[in-house]
Amino acid sequence: MARTFIFIYSYALPFALADSMIQPVGAMLVIFFITYGFLGLEFVAMELDDPFGDDPNDFDNLGMARVAIEDIYYNINKNDGAKSVEILRKQVARNLEEEGALNSVRNNLTDDFKDCIADIYDI
Repeated sequence: MARTFIFIYSYALPFALADSMIQPVGAMLVIFFITYGFLGLEFVAMELDDPFGDDPNDFDNLGMARVAIEDIYYNINKNDGAKSVEILRKQVARNLEEEGALNSVRNNLTDDFKDCIADIYDI
């Protein structure tokens, strides 16, 4: 709906400014820059409309989660040792298995991600 109002405003703007401007070149420049600015903002809003989709400019949620998990495991390994990391991996895998989330993840992921999850959770 907002897009419709922007286009109506952009098409009505020359008629609204026609009487107030003495020089037509100045009116054309003002109309051009105002329209260019509003339409530019609209196109940016359309690009940022769904940041969690599958477009190339969207957030990589799985990648960010993977980095966070790897950082957690790295810090635990660095501070507490490999035994603590293994305990955490087993607890996470057990919790996911109890909730049934692990089967859902296994069924929905592509082969590339299955290997990654298998490495992280030892499944």
